[in-house]
Formats: sequence, C-alpha cells, structure tokens
Amino acid sequence: MRVGLTLLRGEELPRDEVLGYVRAAEDLGYESLWVPESWGRDAFTQLSYVAACTRRIGLATGIVTVYSRSPALLAQSAASLDDLSEGRLALGLGVSGPIVIEQWHGVPYGRPIQRTREYIDIVRPVLSGERVNYSGQYFNLRGFRLRFHPRRPRVPIYVAALGPKNLELSGELADGWLGVDTAPRHLEQIRGPLAAGARRAGRDVGQIDIAAYVLSCVTEDREVARTITRQHIAYYVGGMGTFYAELMTRYGWGEVTARVQECWREGDRAGAATLISDEILDEVAVAGEPDECRARLGWHREQGIALPILCPPHGATGAMIERTIRELAPARLG
Repeated sequence: MRVGLTLLRGEELPRDEVLGYVRAAEDLGYESLWVPESWGRDAFTQLSYVAACTRRIGLATGIVTVYSRSPALLAQSAASLDDLSEGRLALGLGVSGPIVIEQWHGVPYGRPIQRTREYIDIVRPVLSGERVNYSGQYFNLRGFRLRFHPRRPRVPIYVAALGPKNLELSGELADGWLGVDTAPRHLEQIRGPLAAGARRAGRDVGQIDIAAYVLSCVTEDREVARTITRQHIAYYVGGMGTFYAELMTRYGWGEVTARVQECWREGDRAGAATLISDEILDEVAVAGEPDECRARLGWHREQGIALPILCPPHGATGAMIERTIRELAPARLG
C-alpha cells in the first residue's frame, strides 16, 4: 500500500525532530514526504535539507502556490531539487487563497485557473530542458532554457484543487490530483470533473494519480485524538477563508459549516470544534486507537484514494506523531 506523510507542524518543531520523523517514515516504507508552504519556512529549502539526509523517500511540494514565484523560477527550483535528490521530486502546485496571496504576497488574486494553466504550460518545457517560447495572458517568455541538463525529462506535477473548474484543469494537465479534507464517499464529485478534463485532453482519467491528505492521529486515548482532530477541521472550515467551507457544503454539510463559521466569527473556537460530528470526522480523518485507524485508512484506499498522505493535526504531540507514523506504516496496512 502506498502511503505518504506530511507534517503541518514542521515549522514549529526542532529541525532534528522533524528529520527523525522523516527518517523513521523512510525506514518504514513510506513512499513520499509532502512539505507545505504558507508564510513560514519555504518548501524548497526544507526539502533540500531532507534530500541531503535521506536516500529513498520521495520528496514533494505540497503545495507551493502559483502566485509567489515566477513560473521560470519555480521550474529552476524544481529542476535543482530533482537533481539534488537524484530524481525524487514531485511538484505540487496550488492557488492557496485570497487572504494569503493578497495580504502576505501582496499580489492580486486574479484568475487562478488561468494562472495555474500558464504555470504548468511553462514549467513542463523548462523541466524537460527545452527552449521556452510562450505567450499567455499573464506570462510571455522567449528564447531561454535551463543552463543545466535536467535529471529527468518529466517531473510529476500534482494540482491541489477543490472547485470543479480547477479539477477539470487537473484532469487536463496534471499527473496527479492532491486533495484536502477529502470525503471518500463523495469521491465521484472529484472524479467527474477530473474525467471531463481528461477527455478534453484525450487522456484516460485512470492515468491521474489520486492523492489526498488524510488527517491522522493514532493514540490509545481515543477521545484526545478525536478532539484535536475536530479542532483542526473546525479551524480550516471556520477560519481559513471560503474554499474549505464550500467543499464541506458540497459534501452535504452546509448547515454544520454555517454554524462552525458563526462560532468562529464569535471567537467560540471550542464550540466550533464540538459541531464537527462523528460522521464528518470519520469521513475525512482517521483518529483514535491503532486498529480502528488502520481499518479506516484501508477504507480510504478502497474508496479510491490511491495515495493517502498522513497529516497529523495541529495539537498532536511528538509522541502522537511518532505513534501515528509507526502504526499506519505501509507494512502494517496489508
């Protein structure tokens, strides 16, 4: 069974502690490490450090936004890291959200789907070593190519997409789709737009790797694991803009989503978390004792998540993260 790992808390933890988790994951057969990027440490620097300290585990940006770097610089960074890691990189791209893009990066959040298309259209030939001539709505490049030969002619590109139009774009152009808060029972809502985009490009939707972050917390104290996981979900639904709330609404949880947002606006974080029902928690996360978490993660795989990426929630202790990595290792999942 393919399993990946991401550490959202990596920016809070000592570097050596993070490296210890990654080395343990590598020894336990995890396929890949996915490093997010928000407004803390950048993904490429962290992955370069990990690349120098590991041998086999795949390395992925999960995600970098298409607003923070030019497409040429993004491709240079990706090609450099793929070379440094001896061909272990997957490039995860996304649009983030208006709050981060406009208030942190200071650029307008305009036409995100078109921007993503142009990034992929430019990054692909740069990473293949071709000379790039491109004319788009946002970017115009002429006459340049990388000054070194890329290690591989094609680095896999994953797109983190939630809305239908962005999903269609992923089906048309990406090697994989990266989901967040994915409800496996509703995976057909994802596959439909992916398939539409694939058809437009003359592709088989089965060629698109289905990967998804799965909130994961394993501990013998079941209620603690489930409480901090509820808090994590409430934070994203209530406090991180509209995209996550819209996703939950499409899943049929619109009433709960509205109440979570209301609690969040009123500063009632605890109340927002209690609104996350067992149904929602068990659909988008695995949290609890080891056996039930292994069974639940296996169910995610059976429903069509080809690459579940374990994501310990905010609030998970070091011991919880370590236990989760050990108990949900690929060899233990069968």
